[in-house]
Amino acid sequence: MTILHFLAPGLIFLLASCSTVTTKVVELDPGRKYPPTENVEVLLQKPARPHVEIALIESSGTSEADMLNEAREKARALGADAVVKLETERMYHPPMAVYDPWYDPFYWGYYRPRFYPPLYHPWGAYHVVGGYYTYNMKAVAIKYADKPAAAG
Repeated sequence: MTILHFLAPGLIFLLASCSTVTTKVVELDPGRKYPPTENVEVLLQKPARPHVEIALIESSGTSEADMLNEAREKARALGADAVVKLETERMYHPPMAVYDPWYDPFYWGYYRPRFYPPLYHPWGAYHVVGGYYTYNMKAVAIKYADKPAAAG
């Protein structure tokens, strides 16, 4: 039972530290449906081939590669042949001070008995959490109007 008490917080921390991507899809013509495709290309500019725009895909997360892969999966389910990345916005979140009551001696009070000495922290009960970047990406899922003949 005690091993479970040690593993549970570790698993929670491991899951919380994973990169998460949030993706929203807006179909441009909901009446037109396509079967799911097997392969979806990722393009950085619109192709010269004739194509039809199927959906607008907007993703937010901490990794641009994860966002492109998530957009690819959403486009594959819609039946798109390619995803065209339109724009990416990079936002910086500055460091901020966070209150941690574990290091504050007044939070626990001196009246309750302790089995260990109070923790000493040279900066008091406030800690600085470092800054980080997040990304917002807009892409469009497209379906080619002329399908090339399969080679072989």
